[in-house]
Amino acid sequence: MTSEKLHVTSGAEGSNRPAQRGPDKASERPRRGGICSQDSRGARSAPPKLDNMVISARTDIDQSPDSRKRRRAYHRLRTGFSFHYGQKLRFLTLTLVEGSANDIHRCFRVFAARVKRLTPNKIKKKDTKGYFTPQLMGRFFGKKEGWNKPIKFEYFSVNVKGDRQHMHILYFGNWLPHAWLKKAWKDITGDSEIVDIRTTKKGVHDEKALTRYVIGQYAIFQDGDIRFQMSQGWTWRGMVRDWKREVKRHTKQVRGQYHVAFKELLEDWRDVVRSKKTTQMTLVVEESK
Repeated sequence: MTSEKLHVTSGAEGSNRPAQRGPDKASERPRRGGICSQDSRGARSAPPKLDNMVISARTDIDQSPDSRKRRRAYHRLRTGFSFHYGQKLRFLTLTLVEGSANDIHRCFRVFAARVKRLTPNKIKKKDTKGYFTPQLMGRFFGKKEGWNKPIKFEYFSVNVKGDRQHMHILYFGNWLPHAWLKKAWKDITGDSEIVDIRTTKKGVHDEKALTRYVIGQYAIFQDGDIRFQMSQGWTWRGMVRDWKREVKRHTKQVRGQYHVAFKELLEDWRDVVRSKKTTQMTLVVEESK
């Protein structure tokens, strides 16, 4: 990164114990369809509907569908990073074994729903080795009165195709034990347990540099077929509407051509995002009273 160095550690390393990784090779158990595999009729889930892209008014840039998807992915990422300014970002990778009959998007939707039903106390209950002492519970999940509340998991995910399909998930929220992630992914898919989780040591303070780092690390953003999804809390309700309004406000017609003042647009957009973040934080505080 250009302005600050990004430090990424595994989830286990962040808790002062040896990093745990999924197996390098696929499990030797006979593969079977998980709860998210194709049904007997071979039906697959419909691809998630992407919200309408804000068509740039400029005529001097690539307007192809693939290029618009890449710009849209960049915008969603950068907006989410700015919205969660100061928070730690976590990197989660879920992988299917080669030849798996599962649809990774269906598997991930099941996985995300399962995570959001999880609470710190449920994690502690499954701890048979006594690792989660009260001190570590407080370190990972905050004050005790919040241990019965659902885990926070606001994500942006990108599917990567290949012999072994895998999905990169960037999320803001609670730390999740590698052992739990591995078991849950195996239970959902029926044949895959390859999971990796890492985290930044510091919170997000430079959304522009972090977005460039992420896009540079994941080649999927350079490919034509980009398929991504994000949780509702990655930004806020009405984000696309607000973005379109800002684009329109910064667009001028000069001699029959439309021009967008992108530098001013992005600067003003950052202020919009920060104001939305402040508003949401105020609502959370009021609800907790």
